[in-house]
Amino acid sequence: MKHILSRMLLVAATITFYSCDKELGLDTKYDNSQSTIIPDPDDNYNPNKVGEWDQFTLSDKSIINQVDADMKGYWPDGKLSIIKDDTSGKYICFWGEKYSYRTEADTPYPEDHISQVTEANRVFGQGISDIAGFNDGGSWFIGVHKLSDGRLAGFFHAESHWPGDGIAYKSVGVAYSSDNGKTWTSGEKILNVNFPKPTTPTWSGLGDGCVVYNKELGKFICYYSAHIEDEDFKICMAASDANDGVSGSWKKWNGSDFAISGFDAATGLGGVDHKIEGLSSIAGANPSVMWNSYLKRWVMVYSSWGQAIYMSTSEDGLNWEKPISITDKEEPATYPNLISSKGDLEGAVIVKIYYGSNQNNLGIRDFAYRTITYK
Repeated sequence: MKHILSRMLLVAATITFYSCDKELGLDTKYDNSQSTIIPDPDDNYNPNKVGEWDQFTLSDKSIINQVDADMKGYWPDGKLSIIKDDTSGKYICFWGEKYSYRTEADTPYPEDHISQVTEANRVFGQGISDIAGFNDGGSWFIGVHKLSDGRLAGFFHAESHWPGDGIAYKSVGVAYSSDNGKTWTSGEKILNVNFPKPTTPTWSGLGDGCVVYNKELGKFICYYSAHIEDEDFKICMAASDANDGVSGSWKKWNGSDFAISGFDAATGLGGVDHKIEGLSSIAGANPSVMWNSYLKRWVMVYSSWGQAIYMSTSEDGLNWEKPISITDKEEPATYPNLISSKGDLEGAVIVKIYYGSNQNNLGIRDFAYRTITYK
């Protein structure tokens, strides 16, 4: 997903900031004076306590050393997906890049996994190669989920490139694993735009997203970025009510329901993409979404084309609040990931946000994180 740099260079870096009732600089927007005080862990998932989503402290930035990691300098490059191995008690982290990696550690936190991000632990993705296929340019995991039959479903951002060119035509696919993520099926496409791959290299398609399972709706939901006619790349969504999210079961959001074809195997195309209205004020990509048991809401963070991270929440996963900026406008920030002590799918009072910091013109970035503590 390093192509986000190219997209950013096409737009102005100046963003119109806003908030509910506070200024947006981190030193004034939020009261950080108590940011080092950690709440009682027993209160973290207390169902009798509910906080406000736009009231929180944000800790100082920490940098994760990625010097010895494969693809060093490009972490994170999209979604980090984490599951817990019920047998060993360890956390398995899947790292999305043109190759996707599998690591294990005693905690879900990436700083405890990154030393294992090595060539030997590549488990999915073909890398950049001039071969036919919808993911010849790479396969970035954007959500790994345990299924009732014991398999894992790995949803992934796919890129198809042109020979000798890193420009991508993007889509979303799914693959399955029967050995806890060590090996995977080749993968099938589940979401596509409504036009074929252009003959001339053009940044196009859809993707740069994440996939969650919404228990209340009984659906997998993919939040992704797609170009909206006469606008920009906005956050959209599609859903599958199949228990394995199989190809052919996905429908795109039409503004009020999931009713548009996600991918038709006969034509190779999907239907027209529609933006999520509540998020339409800020264009961007790479959402990370988790259920927050303390807020009783879904929380989303994503990055704008001006390299700022925005946050929004939703009670049902469909209707989203107007997003607010949560990063300092002086620090370029991209590829956000929400991770808690339970992984990337559920959080509460305390959640860490991992992101790419200070990305330069070559796409090289620091791997940073801060701690969010909701009030």
